[in-house]
Amino acid sequence: MEVNQKELASILGLSDRRIRQLIKDFGLFSAFEAGGKRQKRYNLEKCIQEYIEYKVSEETGKGASKGKEEAQTKHEEIKIQISSLKLRRLKRELHAADDVEEFLTEMLVAFRARLSVIPQKVGPLAAVEDDENKVIELLEREVYETLETLSEYDPLAIEKEKSFLRMEEDDEDEEEEEEEE
Repeated sequence: MEVNQKELASILGLSDRRIRQLIKDFGLFSAFEAGGKRQKRYNLEKCIQEYIEYKVSEETGKGASKGKEEAQTKHEEIKIQISSLKLRRLKRELHAADDVEEFLTEMLVAFRARLSVIPQKVGPLAAVEDDENKVIELLEREVYETLETLSEYDPLAIEKEKSFLRMEEDDEDEEEEEEEE
């Protein structure tokens, strides 16, 4: 059965404008000119089949678009978390693991060096001392001074310039990602 665009829209329960949009955007409803007339005619059976296939693919595509929306939502949440972590790093509330590892390594190496010097430093003083309590006092004082080096936490000492360079590189990567989207 042949119908014109207005009849096709009425049968499918769509507006003329929606029919034109489906033709333009999705290539549905191939028309032919009937008997040399300028009025386009449509094969109703074929158009109904095309419309059903379009609706089915649209519905299954919505499941995919929901997945895409969920992925975009998750991506946005991750970007928020990254921004939060960067803010904490700027406030010196958070440090990169490799910076902390390097800082602790340097601190423990210095601590070990100070511990190994205690016998040479206290030995001669203890040798001339007859009072056992004074020797204990000398050792305690030297051990406490050495332990004090472990308590010297300085967030600025942990943050190396390379951390800021990494943050700048991360910012550049984010800008490139946003431009791609």
